[in-house]
Amino acid sequence: MRTLTLASFLLITLYGLVFPHTAIGAGGRLRADGPELVLSLDDGRVLRGDDLIGVRLVLAGPHGKTQVQIVGFAEDTTATGGPIPLYSLSVSASDGPSDNFCRPDSRGRHAGFPLPDGSGGFNFTCTSGAEGKCVLMGYRPWEIRDGVPMRDLHRACVHMLRADYGGDDRPTTRDGTSVDVFDRFGIQKSEKLDGMQFEAAWGPDGAVCVAHPRIAQNVTLERLAERHPRLADRLGPKSCSLEMMQPEPRALLFNHSFP
Repeated sequence: MRTLTLASFLLITLYGLVFPHTAIGAGGRLRADGPELVLSLDDGRVLRGDDLIGVRLVLAGPHGKTQVQIVGFAEDTTATGGPIPLYSLSVSASDGPSDNFCRPDSRGRHAGFPLPDGSGGFNFTCTSGAEGKCVLMGYRPWEIRDGVPMRDLHRACVHMLRADYGGDDRPTTRDGTSVDVFDRFGIQKSEKLDGMQFEAAWGPDGAVCVAHPRIAQNVTLERLAERHPRLADRLGPKSCSLEMMQPEPRALLFNHSFP
């Protein structure tokens, strides 16, 4: 794949924020059809895409409720696997002007889309975040493909982008860090830059092995061994290489980075 420059991992996804089933003043039900928002009104109309501009919603999260409005709609036609609908949201503020719900991504877009949670609901993720980036790279957790564990691939991708080696929500990457991402299913293929070296193999629970930490100032191999005993004998280039990991079924995704 093309080399990615990572945006701030702290701003990638708004965990726990979900749309309620009823839109304010709409008299209907809101659902996610894959990454697309669909509003079915009580009068029989079904709103999608541009027709949703102007609709106000309530996001219910751990810190209370936030009222937002859909102010724009577009499609990312460059996304791997087909177009992804993108929604721009503004946050209503009682004491000042409205603000963008999403931080800008590398293309300057303040946009996002719903991610189905597998149980009938969904979270909203931004294109500036790891969850959103991984979907745009082709790892679509709602899709079912024979022999391709899409949900596990998406989880592995999120851990990889964050350099969350233990899979325990302790990211160690840094803004502006370039990585080359590829997987065993050919959804993304390696386009390693000169000087990059094999960093790690990844599964849904984090790294399967680590050849070198992405940002040595943030974490060392010794520290990883202390934090994550399961990785203790799979650290360093002698214990972690692409050749060693290709036969390993737990290793779904791989990456190169600059040492």
